[in-house]
Amino acid sequence: MRAGEQRAFDEFFNSSAPRLAAYVARRSALDTASLEDVVQCALIKAVRNLASYRGEAALFTWITEICRHELADVHRKAARRPAHFSLDESETTANFDPQLRAPEHQEPIAELHVSAQRAAIMQVLDGLPDHYGRALEAKYGDGLSVDEIAKELGLTVIAAQSLLARARDAFRQRWRETAADTLYKASKS
Repeated sequence: MRAGEQRAFDEFFNSSAPRLAAYVARRSALDTASLEDVVQCALIKAVRNLASYRGEAALFTWITEICRHELADVHRKAARRPAHFSLDESETTANFDPQLRAPEHQEPIAELHVSAQRAAIMQVLDGLPDHYGRALEAKYGDGLSVDEIAKELGLTVIAAQSLLARARDAFRQRWRETAADTLYKASKS
């Protein structure tokens, strides 16, 4: 890819983009277009800065870090933008036909619950040691096998299995301590 080979770039993009999109989707409630923008910006920055990649971590881990910064930038920019509402929208909602309601699983309260659960999971993952969070995301977020996780993290298969077991135990313990309370509070508000 550093030599400018298109095939190498295509392989890089095809293997990284879907995983990065899943990574961003787990960490935010962005619409599809914004999610794709974050992934695209992260991949562009990764390609532009490929010479600075030192190989101390797996390439995907390095790209994920770039993507995390892009996502943080999007959230910061959104927080600075003032909220605005269309006056025309209120007229439209007043004439809304109840038969056109969204399916129950897409109702705002269901979406809120899913969002609160996602936030609680991310809070717990972010509170774990970094290598635990990466292992759990690779296994349950990206759907990688233990062999693939071992290769990505530079571990033996046995070490990856052990890491996953410790990470699951740590997640479970932290979940019991914090997340259940967070979800309970979110359901009451």
